[in-house]
Amino acid sequence: MGYDRDEWRRPWRAPTASWATDPGRAASDATDTPAITRFPQPPPTGWSASTAGPGSPVGSVRPPDTVGTVDAPSTPRRRPFGLLLGALLGAVVGTGATLVVTGALDGVLEESPVEEATAEPDVPSTVAAPSIEPLSESSIVPAVAEAVTPSVVRIDVRGEGGDGLGPAGRSGLGSGVVYRSDGYIITNHHVIDGADSVEVRLADGDVLEAEVIGSDELNDIAVVQVDEAGLPAINLRPESEPLLVGETVIAIGSPFGLDASVTAGVISALNREIRLDEQVPGGGVQTIPSIVQTDAAINPGNSGGALVDAQGRLVGINTAILTRSGASQGVGFAVGAERAVDSADQLIEQGFVRHPLLGIAGTDVSAEQADELDLPARRGAIVESVQPDTGAAAADIRPGDVIVSVDGELLATMSELVAEVRRRAPGDVVVLEVYRDGGVFEVEVELGELPR
Repeated sequence: MGYDRDEWRRPWRAPTASWATDPGRAASDATDTPAITRFPQPPPTGWSASTAGPGSPVGSVRPPDTVGTVDAPSTPRRRPFGLLLGALLGAVVGTGATLVVTGALDGVLEESPVEEATAEPDVPSTVAAPSIEPLSESSIVPAVAEAVTPSVVRIDVRGEGGDGLGPAGRSGLGSGVVYRSDGYIITNHHVIDGADSVEVRLADGDVLEAEVIGSDELNDIAVVQVDEAGLPAINLRPESEPLLVGETVIAIGSPFGLDASVTAGVISALNREIRLDEQVPGGGVQTIPSIVQTDAAINPGNSGGALVDAQGRLVGINTAILTRSGASQGVGFAVGAERAVDSADQLIEQGFVRHPLLGIAGTDVSAEQADELDLPARRGAIVESVQPDTGAAAADIRPGDVIVSVDGELLATMSELVAEVRRRAPGDVVVLEVYRDGGVFEVEVELGELPR
């Protein structure tokens, strides 16, 4: 039975198809298996993109301690659902065609060239978009749209050298979110990848040249800056309010160049994982774990735009869809706000993002393996290989071990292990519960840092 999947992550450019087979599928199924890919694509000839209408005036001010931050969680983390979108999810570090264990345990990062940021103010300004009080269901979307639209921008890119965006002279567009009032804007890495020039069109129609501050390819997050103060920074949802499946969310961006487009839906699932058909340096397939899934319509050009809750607070950066038609079919994905903000803060501060490294390759425990190993439960991540000179090697983790928890959090899949490690930083020590030879033991592992 084939998978119905064609997940794109791209600035809006020329539609070209890319298909890849899953490792475990028969050759006869190959033509039915769309894979995640990025497509360079210019606007079609004769297309005229409409611009955003006037936004509402800036209202309330976000307190200084919330600029570029989210509150620390005060409630237990929701356990991941554990459903994988793809075949083998490995986490590996090292050589060969295996996946590298990074903080996501997913790929060797080859950092995109980063230009030095211009001088930053010591204290960022705190102008923010208006807060939204709880409203009746019929009033939620219009109120959120009015408050949040001024914080969402359109991003136009051009790649004169032909890198990333296709042949020389090709252009594309995406969306972005005003993160800080002093001109810092969050978007997707794949929106600005390979761009020689970047322009930002604000909600009021002003067009400004932008500088790429840095890019985090592993999380598909980038930061650009414009020379403009007093921008309406988007409000952030605190981590103390975990997302709930079924709650209302609104996507705002520039699909097909239609600026300030608003769509609404619900959170369909949490902690999904998307696999890209790009190969990462050193071998392996790039993956992004802990993705938010929504049925709010997302289309080419929405990439980098905002996914917000019913109070107009950022919950994700739209990044991909799963489709067979090339347009929205109700399955969209966004990088969670927590991860996007963490990446943005590091990019602004130092121009790059530090990713933790565990040092193993592995996959989900299968029913056959669970029976063979006599596991008490058919869940966990089975280790296939261990990279030398990593924390996992130093802790004597071995091929065949089954990792069943991280810091007391039970794991169902390898994807959950990927997500748990990515939540941490290089140098952090994690306690792994490992099943080996019929017994369970705990081991402390110090996470390394993925080479840049």
